[in-house]
Amino acid sequence: MTIVKAMLALALAAMVAGCATSQGMSVGAVASAPPKYSHAVEVRSVTGGAMMNALTMPGVSNEPLKAALEDSLRANGYLASATPKYFIDAEIKNLDQPLMGLDLNVSAVVTYKVSGAGMNASYPIRSEGKATFGDSPVAADRLRIANERAMQDNIRQFLRALR
Repeated sequence: MTIVKAMLALALAAMVAGCATSQGMSVGAVASAPPKYSHAVEVRSVTGGAMMNALTMPGVSNEPLKAALEDSLRANGYLASATPKYFIDAEIKNLDQPLMGLDLNVSAVVTYKVSGAGMNASYPIRSEGKATFGDSPVAADRLRIANERAMQDNIRQFLRALR
């Protein structure tokens, strides 16, 4: 009975550790917003994400990615504090994760659509994230870290593309 309880506790810990966090995906100052986008952007939606499921692998859910995108836009002077001129809709198209390994490499594809004020642009961004055994001996935690790094790099590339 104690072994079963211990295994359930480990499974629960792995599920909690497996979800990517907005803090882990946020990007600090990359490049200040050009005048066109300065304090004029709002994140309208993030779709395509998936929460961690006990039967599947850790994922990136929509809400933490949206929060990370908003934090990153704010840190770089893009996020509107009043009525926005532009809206961003992000869709996670693919999150390619390894099944096992000591070094885990994750690739992510997110398409960002910017619309409003006479603009309708699409930015498909592909990024990579890696976590090693040195980052964490727990595989689920390494996968979460690799997911966060892939999304962090994705947001960073998107911010550069907006320039």
